[in-house]
Formats: sequence, C-alpha cells, structure tokens
Amino acid sequence: MRHKLLLSFLFSAFCIGAASAQSDSTVRIFKTGMAIYAEFGLLPNNKALRDELSRLQVKPFTSFMGNLVLARRTESDKWFSEARLILMNSTNYTSDRNERKAYLNGFGVGTDGGPKLVNNARWNVTIPIGADFMLYRMNIKSNSSVTAQQLLNNPSAYQAVKLYTANINLHGGIGVDYKMDFLPKIHEKVYLSGKLTYHQPILGRRKWKGDNVTVDDLSRLKVNQIYAQIGFVFFPRPHMKKWTGMH
Repeated sequence: MRHKLLLSFLFSAFCIGAASAQSDSTVRIFKTGMAIYAEFGLLPNNKALRDELSRLQVKPFTSFMGNLVLARRTESDKWFSEARLILMNSTNYTSDRNERKAYLNGFGVGTDGGPKLVNNARWNVTIPIGADFMLYRMNIKSNSSVTAQQLLNNPSAYQAVKLYTANINLHGGIGVDYKMDFLPKIHEKVYLSGKLTYHQPILGRRKWKGDNVTVDDLSRLKVNQIYAQIGFVFFPRPHMKKWTGMH
C-alpha cells in the first residue's frame, strides 16, 4: 500500500511539472551551483534488528541517523535537479571499551529534481522527486585493550565483523529555498535550502552479507522513513576561476 501511495505521489508531481513545463518551453537558461546539506532521520522500523543484536550481546546502533549530502544543483526558472553524493552514519556511544558495539554507516549516489511551484525574488518552493542507490555497512567490534600475547594467541576473537546490504530508495516530498545576498562579489545567489522527503526502498528483502557468507537469521535494515534536510546552495559568479569547471 505504501509503495502505491508513493508511486501515485510521484506520478501526480510529474504531471504537475509537465503542465508547468509548457510555460517554460522558451526558457533555456540554466544556472549551476554546489550544495552541502545535513540530512537527519530516525530508524524506528529497526526494533527487531536492534533487539536481535542485544540478544547477541552487541550494543545496537541508535535510532538516530545523519547524512552528509554533497550535491550539484542545476536549475531554470521552472525546474531544478541535483546529483547527490551521500555519506550516512548512525551513532553509537558507550563508555565501556570492552563492550561489542554495532556501527551503521553507508555510502550512496543519487539524483533528484522536479518542478518549482513558486519562484520569486526570495523563495523557491519545489517538489523534489528522485532515487538513491545506497550501500550500507554494519561494523560489529569492540575497542578493548589486550596484550600482544592475547592477540597472537586468538587473533580471530578481536577481528571486527563487517556485514553489508544495499538498496535503491525512491523519495519524494517538498522543498523550500530562501534566497540570500551573501558575498555578492563571489556568488550570484546563495540559498538556505530545506527539504522534507519520504524515502521508500524498492528492492524488497535484502539479507546481510559478509565475506563469502550470507546471514539468514538477522532482520533486514529498514530505511523507509521521513528525512529532514537543511543546507546551503552556492551559485558562483561566472568569472570566479575556481568554479569554472562547473560551466
């Protein structure tokens, strides 16, 4: 049902954008900039996985997740698009150095874009629609202190366990850009940009895999959730030499 709702939303947004595109057909002036975002979300759907790690005497990763997103923004008066590079991390804090802990992080590439519903001197209101390919790693390890003799006698006992899974996540939502005049000699425009999007994996059940093994009894990672994103978009002036590679 959630898949159908998301796909219906994406189709509706595309139809709105297609209707808007006709008034934009004579405008072929695009500007390009670079963006940096902080993206935050919770992982409430992973209670089963966290409980299983606890039963295995592993301190699970927390439900809070943060992404660093670097993007290349291209836009016209009616449309925008972004190519995304995503670095993901979930926290795990403990003062016990001998406790085994699970760290969750990820890396991905993706794209999003869509129509601008509002574009005036101070504001953009957009409908971002896109997809990300993500590779996730769960690293189970401890930071215990041991003697050299202990390590040599049983090296496998101190090796980290690394498990991997991957997915393609569709996303759609709403975005707002506030246009600022920041360092006008350097930038044509700077946006304070925010988005609220829902992400939905589409590849179904993805088991955790290690080196030459597949783990059958560990719950899959569930990342279907709402993400909040905030950051800055910088559009440099054409004469800035350090940005000439973007034009």
